[in-house]
Amino acid sequence: MLSGFTRNLLVLVLSVSMSSSASAQDAYRVYVEPDGWSIGVNFSKTDLLATVGPQSFENLYTNSQYLKHPTFVGGLFGRYTIHPCLAVRLMLDYGTLYATDKTNMDQANKDGTKSNEYYLAYARNQTAKSIIWDNGLFFEFMPKRMNPTSKSAHKRGQYYLVAGLSLLHFQPYSTVGDSKTWVKTYDLHIEGEGWGQNYPPNYSRWTWTYAYGLGYKWDIGQHLNLGFECMLHKTHTSYIDGMGESNYVDPKAYAAHLSPAQAALAQQIDDKHYILGLEPQSAPGTPRGLGPDGNTHYVDGYLSYAITFYYKINVRSREWWRP
Repeated sequence: MLSGFTRNLLVLVLSVSMSSSASAQDAYRVYVEPDGWSIGVNFSKTDLLATVGPQSFENLYTNSQYLKHPTFVGGLFGRYTIHPCLAVRLMLDYGTLYATDKTNMDQANKDGTKSNEYYLAYARNQTAKSIIWDNGLFFEFMPKRMNPTSKSAHKRGQYYLVAGLSLLHFQPYSTVGDSKTWVKTYDLHIEGEGWGQNYPPNYSRWTWTYAYGLGYKWDIGQHLNLGFECMLHKTHTSYIDGMGESNYVDPKAYAAHLSPAQAALAQQIDDKHYILGLEPQSAPGTPRGLGPDGNTHYVDGYLSYAITFYYKINVRSREWWRP
């Protein structure tokens, strides 16, 4: 069934492309963005950059766990071309982010000490995921089309810069003990969020983000465009993975603030050092959230590697910027 679907999809794309080419035979067609609307879809591989997970950027791609739990985000967008070199894009994305402290295992074993940030993060043994909705407004800038009459502006392939703002909603999850059971962490107040004095304030699951990146796209025909882009999304919260900048909580506090069932879950999520049998680093009051270089302050974000595909509603067979 998959091969049949793929074959039909290829036939559809080729048919549309040939139809576009045929309709342009009677009038010279230049591959420069017409002003007006396009509609499209995107599909992204994602990498969570948070407290849980690799303690350095280079470790993100070199650890042995990187490809074991891939996560993805997909979405729809509307795109309006203002000028051949400038377009604005309204996007709505939905998907999953994931991180695990096991990605620090290689560096922790390589170093051999028990005080560096890789060992401390690996011993913490946390695993997290977050379900996100990301709603954004982005601008695309194509430098080679600043002068639409130039030869480079008429090339089908163009690189572009992209940047914008979005409003992101997230729902953090964690595993319970050494099981593969996922539970929501927001209502469990793992670090005592919102419990008053000596505890951190409760956090919002909405956050503004800013993002920027680089892409490359190809005009397949008059209507169709295919591209690839990489973007870095930075948030204004450290709780995308459900872990903030606070300390381990005394287990007695869970019993005082939560139901017995919730307290039991919170304790199994809060401290997982025992699973690996490593020396305890989790006494109540000691830091739970470790950022890069052992720093307890970390603002979360994520990387996306997207394939984009859009359909141009407006096309012209003449250079539209000329009288």
